[in-house]
Amino acid sequence: MTDESDLPKIRGKEQEALLRKVLSACDKSAGSLSYVSPVALYLPTENGVTEVDAVFIHESGVYVFECKHMTGAVSGKLRDRMWTKTGDGRVLSFTNPIIQNRRHAEAAAIYFGVKPDDCFSCVVFNDSCDISRVEKGTERIWKTGDVKTELAPYLLKKRFSREETERLIRKAEKAASSADKYADTHAAKIRDAKQRKKAEKKRGR
Repeated sequence: MTDESDLPKIRGKEQEALLRKVLSACDKSAGSLSYVSPVALYLPTENGVTEVDAVFIHESGVYVFECKHMTGAVSGKLRDRMWTKTGDGRVLSFTNPIIQNRRHAEAAAIYFGVKPDDCFSCVVFNDSCDISRVEKGTERIWKTGDVKTELAPYLLKKRFSREETERLIRKAEKAASSADKYADTHAAKIRDAKQRKKAEKKRGR
């Protein structure tokens, strides 16, 4: 029997799997070369590793995806540190995924050895989530069902040679092969950080 507290995590994994399926169907033109990470990738940073939900490698760029599965409505501005989600009579705050994923994209650019302009941050919400109150500007904030259409114009511009794309794919495959090694450690680090925040908040009351 599934613990109710595990449902958000399960839904999140289902969302990531659906996104990978959508990405796998992108740009099937003859001769095109692409790769979708089969798992979340853990890329090196100054403080250890950072978790990237999905990476799509294509001759047009490196696309770094942050997946969000949420019920209700999401609202927030691009510069806000925190966004809010309303629904089921509750209001919850969560870290601005745009800021969060920019850091992921920066780590990806360093890991893959590409220019920052060739590495694209994309935030994807599940189709049932209302994101009409999210400030978008030029940011790539999409719903899963719109990813293929939204991504299509980006795929038209070739940024990498075939040899370079193959190198990037090998780097992604290497990160995917070591994902299990870092997953538990990274999850434990996040749990510890959350517990410290709760303890600090409690002491501040």
